[in-house]
Amino acid sequence: MLGFFGSHIIFTLCLDGQALMPDLYPQILRDLARYEVETFHDTLMGTAANLPWFRSMVCLEFIFQLPFFLAAIYYIGYAKATNYYPDGFRSACIGYGAHTCTTLVPILNFFWSQDYDGTTQQSIALTALYLPYLLIPAWLLWTAATDNSNERLKSN
Repeated sequence: MLGFFGSHIIFTLCLDGQALMPDLYPQILRDLARYEVETFHDTLMGTAANLPWFRSMVCLEFIFQLPFFLAAIYYIGYAKATNYYPDGFRSACIGYGAHTCTTLVPILNFFWSQDYDGTTQQSIALTALYLPYLLIPAWLLWTAATDNSNERLKSN
């Protein structure tokens, strides 16, 4: 989980943010984004300026998810040392998981819709690229919503 959240911070800041403010990024990061768009035919990132619904999701990623990534790294490291997750963090995991799963559904749907002009192979590649960003938050949501280890700790 630490690797997932750590890498997600880097991707959010270096790549996803270009959907909102491309001119603020140095050329090397713009080239990296262009490479990703060309390699995977990711027209969402390539045409984000023309897709308000996608830009709004990236905006939410910066406002909600990015601070959560930082908190998750802190609390997961803290929990590893203490074997305890604060209830507030568990609630945040549920909110993050539900929010992220909700935003990934239209993104993944886009790659299989008539609006996507790529090939089936490109749709498969993009689905494989984005799918962990649905599955890991869904797993975190499930784990946080069903784990009762804090209740066991409190009763002892």
